[in-house]
Amino acid sequence: MRENRKGSKPGKVIFPAMLGILIVLIIAAVILLAQVLSMRKQLKPQLDAVNIEQQTTEAENEEIEIYLPDTYYAATGLTMEIYNSQITNKCSYITEYNVLWSCDIGENLERKYSLTATEEMIGEHELTVSIYDNALNLLAEKSCTLKVVEGTLQEGFSLLEIGDSLSCDGMLYRRLQGLAEEKIVFNGTRSIDGFLMEGRYAFSANDYLNETPYLLDEGEECHPFYNPGSESFDWTYYRESTGFYPDVVQIFLGTNNIQAGESNADDIVAIVDAIRRDDVMTPIYVVNTIYQGSQNGLGSWKTVHGEYLSKGWNKHEQDLAVFNLMVDLSEKLAGYEDVYLVPAGISMDSEYNYESAEQAVNPYSESTEVYESDPVHPSKAGYYQIADVMFAAFCGTRN
Repeated sequence: MRENRKGSKPGKVIFPAMLGILIVLIIAAVILLAQVLSMRKQLKPQLDAVNIEQQTTEAENEEIEIYLPDTYYAATGLTMEIYNSQITNKCSYITEYNVLWSCDIGENLERKYSLTATEEMIGEHELTVSIYDNALNLLAEKSCTLKVVEGTLQEGFSLLEIGDSLSCDGMLYRRLQGLAEEKIVFNGTRSIDGFLMEGRYAFSANDYLNETPYLLDEGEECHPFYNPGSESFDWTYYRESTGFYPDVVQIFLGTNNIQAGESNADDIVAIVDAIRRDDVMTPIYVVNTIYQGSQNGLGSWKTVHGEYLSKGWNKHEQDLAVFNLMVDLSEKLAGYEDVYLVPAGISMDSEYNYESAEQAVNPYSESTEVYESDPVHPSKAGYYQIADVMFAAFCGTRN
């Protein structure tokens, strides 16, 4: 007798088992994810600190660039200074590093190099600036020729200054004329305190290259360098129409288009090129524009009508633009004959040479802090330093 048995179906047994395992795995994964999220939340402050430290380290390791002119002129009888915060792309953050000035003359001070030049120092010296981190690792270094020259002009000359509002202050010309013992004859169609010049408030190099009206002071339909016939800056046209044939041209521009970047330098160089097309002999001095005042001054600078003049300006951003302009001009004008860079940007003390006053640190405090009333146009001391650098350059290149 045959036994008839029904075989069992394996699928009906395996499927519930697999489903159970899958559910267990999902529950375990959820529990593990919850634990990870909880741990991440607990560790967030430490992780953020690590990220900040990493970002800070990357910023600190950013390459330090240094600007020094190839030759820095110092005239006897004058104290010339170069400020640490005005020679690198770190700008005011250079205080986080260690700066060392090395030279056989002068003083290596906390925030600057200072030299009062004497007759015994006349000649060439090597001036080196070295920048170290706090572990005294050398990060950057640059040298230039420090040339001490006799602080007297042997011969007089006529000077045409092309500039912006920084060229519109009589203190600059009075100091320069005093140093020159009245040997400079100033040229120009405009006048400030009896000194002729071509300075215009709010003008940039680009304004001089184009048909730009001057709307301040007595006003002009267009500045006198623009030739409507050629529709360009025309040096021959200027000389013939004004009757001024200066021995020396000095260009002091850059501030009013400082955030334009490399094009600002290109415009200044374009003026140099325009003069050189018609005149290969006249020496041209290009003055580096100066660093501005503090963030307090920039942020609170107003007109007499209460309108903000520098709204949105950031001190470090402005400083970096000045530094980059110095570097750009140095590179673009390298090799030009009888074109000299005047390093006013590194030798006008932007920390202390703006008119300032104390204000309360907050509405209810008796403590005060310093605000510049004008963070762009320097005080008498600032203009004197600018004039000293100009005069030293004249003594070093014209005697």
